[in-house]
Amino acid sequence: MKHFAFKIRAVQIDLARQTEPIDFIKGFIDFIASNGYNTLVLYLEGRIRTSSFSFLPKNESYSTDEMREIVIYAGVQNIEVIPVVSTLGHAGLFLKYSELEDLAELRGKVKGRFGSSVKHLFCPSLSATYQFLENYITEISEIFPSQYFHVGCDETWDIACCDLCQERLKSGESQSDIYGKHLLECYRIVTRKLGKRMILWDDMFEYYPQALDVLPRDVIMACWQYQADVEKTVGHFNNHAVADSLAYYEQLGFDYLICPKDYTIHNIESFTGYGAKHQPLGGLLTTWEKSESFMLQSMPAIAYAGRLWESGVNGDYDQLLQNVISNIFGIGDELFFQSVKAVYSSGLYLERRTSLNTFLTKRENNEEHVRTRLADVLLYVLPGYLDKVQADSRGILEEIVLSLRSEKISHELDELLPEFFKSDAGIQELTGKLHAVIARIEEVGQARVAMWHRIRPGITPCVMANIYENYLKNMRQIPALAAKQGFLKAHFMLPDQYSAQTTRIFIKYAGEKTWEKIEEGVFKGPTTADCFYNRLFLIDKEKMPTALKIETFGYGGQGFTYFEAENRSGRFVPAAVCNVTGSVTNPENLLSHDWRWAFAGERNTLQAFLNTKLAEAVHRFEIELKIVE
Repeated sequence: MKHFAFKIRAVQIDLARQTEPIDFIKGFIDFIASNGYNTLVLYLEGRIRTSSFSFLPKNESYSTDEMREIVIYAGVQNIEVIPVVSTLGHAGLFLKYSELEDLAELRGKVKGRFGSSVKHLFCPSLSATYQFLENYITEISEIFPSQYFHVGCDETWDIACCDLCQERLKSGESQSDIYGKHLLECYRIVTRKLGKRMILWDDMFEYYPQALDVLPRDVIMACWQYQADVEKTVGHFNNHAVADSLAYYEQLGFDYLICPKDYTIHNIESFTGYGAKHQPLGGLLTTWEKSESFMLQSMPAIAYAGRLWESGVNGDYDQLLQNVISNIFGIGDELFFQSVKAVYSSGLYLERRTSLNTFLTKRENNEEHVRTRLADVLLYVLPGYLDKVQADSRGILEEIVLSLRSEKISHELDELLPEFFKSDAGIQELTGKLHAVIARIEEVGQARVAMWHRIRPGITPCVMANIYENYLKNMRQIPALAAKQGFLKAHFMLPDQYSAQTTRIFIKYAGEKTWEKIEEGVFKGPTTADCFYNRLFLIDKEKMPTALKIETFGYGGQGFTYFEAENRSGRFVPAAVCNVTGSVTNPENLLSHDWRWAFAGERNTLQAFLNTKLAEAVHRFEIELKIVE
């Protein structure tokens, strides 16, 4: 990797999903200023109260004076602060209020591409949308003296759904035209009126590449890629298409930022290596959705990226990481370094799974035991350093240890919970094991809630308390649920885990003429790394299942490899596939339990996205079941 240093070295705090105390943000500014950064990006969506947008409760927002206080403090540390305001998608903080809901694309009875009516997208066909955005952006711009302004514009899934947008399509405009004209309106406000350079997330150009043709070349692309290995860019919800986007932006004359994520250091390293082959304006390390965790455990990864981008280190990643860890924790021994390195190499351990369904979904190869063993080793080593680290970094290690404990609990539940629905034998023993796990969930939950009140004093509601309350409620109901439920195990194949294919699963029992719907949803694997996975769906424990019906529609298609059911009536497997309609390839593969799959739906996500008729088509098949003697 060639030696270079980024002009913009930025890190983001997601204040839209979780507000942080002003004192914490100031402390974070101190931290990044001492670790190579010159820019703080505040992902706001609509988190600041202004004259034109005064509806947010005080406990869920910031005043203009509070934001000015942060900006002034950052300026003393030579940190530039860039705001991110949602001007198209991710606009829920604006549109949930009655005063603005008429600006939503999904107003009235209009539903979006995925059947939702949630108001999260501004309508780009309403002049009132731009009146509001111009007023609000102008007010926000006055707070931030930065030469840059980020307008969001990512994940605008429901563009062109309302009647006005549909009329534009009928008149000859394309979805790309609508998106491009929205960007030009934002450019008019941000650059022509306010004199700032506009930044935007670049993912929607995967669907609307023609919009790049009309975009002024002083707009900056924020190119985000979160996979572990970033050799080139990979499409988001777009067939996982591989492209050399950085080279393409240079060819077109755009500046761009590389935007990795804080979860794994290899994402940071590989994206930086890819960027070093080109001419990025800088880097933006993104952090997201910290309501279920804290910023603390991200600090070493954040410091590492900042130091990497500042120094332009020539491939000696290990030494740089060791320096960062030693500096943060005040510990230089090899065992501690290798343990912390393992945490950030394997991905941050986050408490994301608290519902039964998440524990009933597994990778087919079940390689999660590797992370379980790693968590065991790290929990053997790292707690012994809690009293040895520097006092101001103890909280970082505390959160790492709590996350590892949560991970260990999750993997135990992965193994334990499915057993409740597979047999009546041993329920008492299983219940005893579950109660022991529940006691540990309570311990971790109490520690996390205490950390919330310590790190986020006065920030309400305490989301962490709600998470663990629901987590415990979900786990305590398992034995009673298992007394009434058997299971249907569906084996899936989905090559692109960005897909959003809706599947309905129905069952018919002996002596009954009607279908009973078991579940409807978008069933994805527990990781984006594997296309083969399975999930248990709960069925009546007593009735004899005789047939299944599968319906699927949406974006990306859905593959299936096998179905099997079990309850007190016995074990059931496919006997025949019948009544196939729509686009279903190789349905005969469902008769054998192997890696071959049947596939239902439009495989080309991009085509279905641009032509909603393709996504609306329903594909179905039925499976007659037989009992296994």
